[in-house]
Amino acid sequence: MAAITPRTFGLWWLVGLAGAALFTLLLRSGTATGGVGFIFVCTIANVPPPEFPDALFTVAIEPLPVYFLLSIAAAYLLMWRRARASGRKRLFPAWRMWMFMGGIALVLLTVFGPLAAYSRVFLFVHMIQHFILVTIAPPLLLLGAPMTLFLVSAGAVRRERLIYPVLHSKAFRGFTNPVAGLALFAVVPIAWYVSPAFRVSLDNEGLHYLGYGLFLFAGIHYWWPVVGANPTAWNLPHPVRLFYLFALVPIHAFLGSIFYEPSQVMFQQLQETPRFWGPAPLLDQQIAGAIMFIVGEMLGLIATIAAAAAWARADEREAKRQDAKRARARAGT
Repeated sequence: MAAITPRTFGLWWLVGLAGAALFTLLLRSGTATGGVGFIFVCTIANVPPPEFPDALFTVAIEPLPVYFLLSIAAAYLLMWRRARASGRKRLFPAWRMWMFMGGIALVLLTVFGPLAAYSRVFLFVHMIQHFILVTIAPPLLLLGAPMTLFLVSAGAVRRERLIYPVLHSKAFRGFTNPVAGLALFAVVPIAWYVSPAFRVSLDNEGLHYLGYGLFLFAGIHYWWPVVGANPTAWNLPHPVRLFYLFALVPIHAFLGSIFYEPSQVMFQQLQETPRFWGPAPLLDQQIAGAIMFIVGEMLGLIATIAAAAAWARADEREAKRQDAKRARARAGT
């Protein structure tokens, strides 16, 4: 395979960007909307009313954001190949690449697949997207060590002159504080659903996709100090990490109660949207609340148990290290 220079990559990226823009115009005009095999391709603005099983094969695609995500995956793969070619295979094993690519694929499927097509029809579908973007995709992306890979690929000169001054600044240290991550993890979804933001997003494509971005950003910020593959100024001690992860439980319980307890539909657009299949609006809302509560509790408990197991393994390793140290001391006397 011929070496790809940054200039070549940039040229091809511009060509692809032009193609994505053209495809967007075709989709908006309706000329490119239709079936591709058993899959129906459309934009989020012209999704047909849900009918089973057609709803499972409807893809609401937006070429430009899809292209940007694919560009991130391509740039990661290019940097990963170069890092391994330079003798850093142990630092960037193949499984890290697959974790990152799996995270990108999951985001694409969540934001542009059948879930996205009907996230403005069924609230429980939007809730599934919420969980994937906040709690599942971010750890996968972070396990790919993208920041570590970026620092290695940047080279020593760029790291010292451009990147490290930002990473070591007080503002960046404060922004990446785990307390800020925990606050974002709680505030972003609560503000999204309690304020008019979600209601307005049901009729506003740009705001709808902005919500996806906010969920993903909050999830990455929250999981960053927990998934230890990327550089951070905040290494959480095991007891603090345990408390940090257990916070998932009350946050999701509160959000679940917001949707499950009301006896009337909270969002008028969802009540008025035609649906030929699936739960009625109020039942849909209650299912969304139950998903938030049950799945949120489950994920929080799993994460807490995993953190407790990691703490136990760390204590066991430390005990073995101390025993070996004492054995060497006795042997030397």
